[in-house]
Amino acid sequence: MLKIGHRGAKGHEPENSLTSFKKAIDMGVDYIEFDVWLSKDHEVFVIHDNQLEKTTNGFGKITDLAIKEIN
Repeated sequence: MLKIGHRGAKGHEPENSLTSFKKAIDMGVDYIEFDVWLSKDHEVFVIHDNQLEKTTNGFGKITDLAIKEIN
């Protein structure tokens, strides 16, 4: 049976963070699942939703914004 860390070690550390990925590895997962989005200027973001409001203080869709517009 495969053990997959959903967004790292969601529930133990902030999801999609390096600490969450490290925790999942420490817990013995085989794979880590995470979401990747590209900004308007093709910068990579690891975040679950395209909408910034759900997990950040930002506003808008990552895909509609350039990296300089995302805080």
